[in-house]
Amino acid sequence: MGAYPQTADWNEDGKKDLLVGDSNGIITLYLNTGTNSAPVLTNSGQIQAAGTQIDVGSRAAPAVTDWNNDGKKDLVIGTDLGSIRLYLNVGTNAAPVFNSYTTLMMGTTPISHYRSSPEVWDLDGDGKKDLLLGDWYGYMYFYSNTGTDANPQFSTEVRLRPGDTPNLLWVDRSARFDLADWDDDGDMDVIVGEWNAYVNFFRNITVITSVKPDDPVSDSYSLQQNFPNPFNPSTTILYILPVPSKVNLSVYNITGQLVKVLVDESKASGTHRVDWNVDDLRSGVYFYKLTAGAFSDVKKCLIVK
Repeated sequence: MGAYPQTADWNEDGKKDLLVGDSNGIITLYLNTGTNSAPVLTNSGQIQAAGTQIDVGSRAAPAVTDWNNDGKKDLVIGTDLGSIRLYLNVGTNAAPVFNSYTTLMMGTTPISHYRSSPEVWDLDGDGKKDLLLGDWYGYMYFYSNTGTDANPQFSTEVRLRPGDTPNLLWVDRSARFDLADWDDDGDMDVIVGEWNAYVNFFRNITVITSVKPDDPVSDSYSLQQNFPNPFNPSTTILYILPVPSKVNLSVYNITGQLVKVLVDESKASGTHRVDWNVDDLRSGVYFYKLTAGAFSDVKKCLIVK
């Protein structure tokens, strides 16, 4: 038996809901009819695809993400036999609809680990979503996205290790991932549940050098895609200035309303980093716009709470 929970604002009412995959292969939706600070969960039935409940056979492990960057939440589901199913949302972000699924591949080979439990996150900080998996044997795997953020592709599999040691990160069976910046140092740490009810914490000690502020690396203006994306509660935006410039970096909602000014001042040339916390915003699609001199660019991002 087992339960595989995942939180998300499923119906876009600003309140966190709960999806639970179970050992029968079914995913049940519990909508929050209370508040974020005092949730009241109501059984709202099973998640469906093509008009019937999704059934992956046994041990459904769901992860919610905007897989193809269309502003709508999709489902990535681990299964008992190990394959990873992708259900793309053909409805809306507030009322997801799923039809058929595809199987995630590494090149031409299906990605498969017995009793897989997936997580989707930009772990290497390159602005593209990656795939992480825990399996029944307690190991954890990292699939770096070699495609694009809107069309992920995977060509290599890496078992997570502590530092440069030959040892593998391992727990006692049934590794189930979560990622969070537990120590608030700007990178994602790994939190893993296991069969014996222990929760394991693996601190990320990577020193990030590729996003060093004020490092002049370009002769042209550039606004980078935020990472991670989708995100909650924080993300990082990089922009590059070839010359000193008056900069405005602002965030707008999907109706074009200004919701946040991140930067509004003169900046030196080089690469600049902005860390943005969104505790005060609801789930949904947002746009951030950079204006610097005569340059202007807009990127889309997704908050998933």
